[in-house]
Amino acid sequence: MAAAIADSPPSADRSWFIVQRWQQYEGEVRANLLRIGAIGVFYLLHLWNFAASQGRLPAWGLLQLSEPGTMDRRFHLLATLLALAWGSGAAAVHLCLRHQVFPRWISAASTLLDLVMLTSVLAIADGPRSPLVAGYFLVIVLAGLRFNLAVVRLAAAGAAIGYVGVLGVAKWPATFGRDPALDLRVSRYEELVILVALALTGVFVGQLVRRTQRLAERFTQPAGLSWKTSP
Repeated sequence: MAAAIADSPPSADRSWFIVQRWQQYEGEVRANLLRIGAIGVFYLLHLWNFAASQGRLPAWGLLQLSEPGTMDRRFHLLATLLALAWGSGAAAVHLCLRHQVFPRWISAASTLLDLVMLTSVLAIADGPRSPLVAGYFLVIVLAGLRFNLAVVRLAAAGAAIGYVGVLGVAKWPATFGRDPALDLRVSRYEELVILVALALTGVFVGQLVRRTQRLAERFTQPAGLSWKTSP
């Protein structure tokens, strides 16, 4: 963090640069804690679903998330490995932030990690039919905590590319080692709705970041700071 501030431009905007970097640092800390919590919650739901599919839970409506035999051990193992890899990445980010190591690229790198891991999980699960597709929207919203428009744009574009990749896995399952008899495709209408919704979510979150920056600029003008919003 100290090294990043030392590299700041020697101009009248130095005060804004320092405050912005600290806000991005605090936002990254919150985003990473939420990331760790989300990984834990979704993995617990997976364990619950796996136990139900293996017939290890009473056949009560509330506990029976899936029918027995709908989830095999191979998928459970792959999902566990991906969760461990995702959690390890989040732990590495946490260690960096704890020691105030905050290079400019860390927010983009952690966002790309989320997108790659989520796309991988969807590729081994039900693809575009999986409810985990909603995770792409969470990644975009999480990017907004960094108060960095570039990261929000990266998250929105990456989410759209990841979703298109998931659609490709569903369309050509044999190419990706999936059972060709398993049809995971969705209608073209649903595909377009998700893609448009991802784009609009990126626009909405980006506008919130812009408004936050402008409000900060107005409130700090009396203090003699010259803050500029991102283009």
